[in-house]
Amino acid sequence: MRLIWKVLRRHMSAGQLAGFVIANIIGLTIIVLGLQLYMDIRPLMTGKGGFMAPDDLVLSKRVSAVDALSGSKPAFTEEEIGLVASQPFVAEIGRFTAAQYRIWGRLSIPSYDVDIATDLFFESVPDQFIDVESEEWEFSPSSSLIPIILPRTYLNLYNFGYAPTSDFPAVSEGMISKLTLDITLWGNGDSRTLKGRVIGFSSRLNTILVPQSFIDWSNARFASGNRSGSCSRLIIRVTNPSDERIAAFCDAHELSVEGDHLNASRAAWLMRILVAVVLLIGLIICLLAGYILILSIFLLLQRNREEIRNLKAIGYAPRTLALPYQLVVLFTNLLSLAASMGLLMLARTLYTPFLRELAPDIRMSSTSWAWIVAGSFALLMTIIHSLIIRRKL
Repeated sequence: MRLIWKVLRRHMSAGQLAGFVIANIIGLTIIVLGLQLYMDIRPLMTGKGGFMAPDDLVLSKRVSAVDALSGSKPAFTEEEIGLVASQPFVAEIGRFTAAQYRIWGRLSIPSYDVDIATDLFFESVPDQFIDVESEEWEFSPSSSLIPIILPRTYLNLYNFGYAPTSDFPAVSEGMISKLTLDITLWGNGDSRTLKGRVIGFSSRLNTILVPQSFIDWSNARFASGNRSGSCSRLIIRVTNPSDERIAAFCDAHELSVEGDHLNASRAAWLMRILVAVVLLIGLIICLLAGYILILSIFLLLQRNREEIRNLKAIGYAPRTLALPYQLVVLFTNLLSLAASMGLLMLARTLYTPFLRELAPDIRMSSTSWAWIVAGSFALLMTIIHSLIIRRKL
């Protein structure tokens, strides 16, 4: 074995191996850093409540002058809902279900001398479209507490619009979540007063949300027979928000996309595309580095062909002759793996404080996926290189 090492070291180019290691470190670092950064910021950007969260669009019919003059209420028919659901860009579809009765809400804060009462409206959507996570999001007819999700814009309107002009105090989300409201429901000759509590604030759905189970129970009890249970809005989850067919379909059927959901969904989709491009660039660099390494090994074998032929002639097996080259490959790949993961940890310590400033309660992802991806790539490259060397010998 010492003789083989002497032969190997004599023609080994440290510059070529260093070039491979540096290129492999760069490529592998780009891959793991891009992957880890995406995993870390995904809850902030595309998770529930994220400012680029998911590819959900709220569709409603455009109100024409004829509708306004006639007093008719634009609503989706079952055929129209089926048409929307059948579109190739729609992955999931849900309906907004409105409360078909009168609702009166009252909020009292004795310590601040606040007493507000107003008419309210309730709606529900399927749970998978809600951007607030809470274990309290459920209702039972035997319970007297209604969980409520408010749009975050409502709180801003109160704090910066209504409160200053009415000498009322500004309130925080945490304070609102600790208060209970008196909710009176009446209709169909019946009435009942329940308690309501705000359990969260939605950044995407501009309506007062309650659980679907509550809407079903209350409509069955308080909605009169002449009330229409038609659907006025739809929420859809699209496969690709940049699909030009979405805007074309909405224009052709006179549908409106509420707010800036389409732009936010496009931004989230573009972010995923950018991450994929970054990972692809890193992968290409790693593959080119691996190609450089195997060319260097081939060149080394070519320089040592006479020595290798003589070693074979005196009884050395190809497996024994291949082992030193395979160990060089293994060492360089392990060195690249360790260096790239070290750079990842360093970079993570630098960008984590900035993420904490944006979202103090953000949960950073584990680095396990980065280790798995980097380790798997290093192992795969080592196996491929070892097989190529063995076959060459």
